[in-house]
Amino acid sequence: MIIYASVLEINGNQLLVLDHATQQEIAVNLRCGCNFRVNDNVKIIYDGIMTMSIPPQISVRRIIKINADSAIPYLAEYSRILNNMINNMTGVETTDSISHNFIVRMIPHHQAAIEMSENVLKFTTNVKLTEIANNIIAEQTKSIENMQEIFNTCSCLENSDCELRNYQRNTSGIMMTMFADMSNAYSDNCIDCNFIREMIPHHEGAVRMSENTLKFNICPELKPILNSIITSQKRSIRQMRNLCKGLKCR
Repeated sequence: MIIYASVLEINGNQLLVLDHATQQEIAVNLRCGCNFRVNDNVKIIYDGIMTMSIPPQISVRRIIKINADSAIPYLAEYSRILNNMINNMTGVETTDSISHNFIVRMIPHHQAAIEMSENVLKFTTNVKLTEIANNIIAEQTKSIENMQEIFNTCSCLENSDCELRNYQRNTSGIMMTMFADMSNAYSDNCIDCNFIREMIPHHEGAVRMSENTLKFNICPELKPILNSIITSQKRSIRQMRNLCKGLKCR
């Protein structure tokens, strides 16, 4: 989980910060002394556990100062989208069907890509990035519709315990890597570069999840959707990497 915030107070190994996404004050417990100042903008990566105290408290895995004053509205919305995606992908109810389990995770994954693209479209003036973001919205909206159409049929195909264990082990590893890479993406005042650095690991996660799912016994109707995800998102990754070079993103 990530939070983009500004420092309000410093008390030893604890910061009081204002979460830019929720406008909520949060006490941040650090592992050691800090070198932050009041009004610093910070990126906080934590395990998702927040106490019910007033103010709520979290313990950080990593906290860094960011020089991204003008990008804060964009980054705050990105943190909300990412945190929702993580909660929705990890909180789904799984069954004995690999086809079912893929769909219920990939729909919130696609939804996050749509929202991330809508977010960057509020800020970017780059024609190429606008085209990429609009394509993501169109392609992943259609993919969600396709998965919803076959959901009931595909959920009826059950898999063996061995298949389910192997699938879940692989999927968990892919998702954890994706969550970490998206949370740790470098942030600065270049919103276009921020989007690219965040979306590439998102797409890479979808490709790996799809390739992994194709190794198992799944419903026939799902296979063309997986192949389409792999093809379209690999193409989008190439486009974003080329644009990243042109923008000279860090």
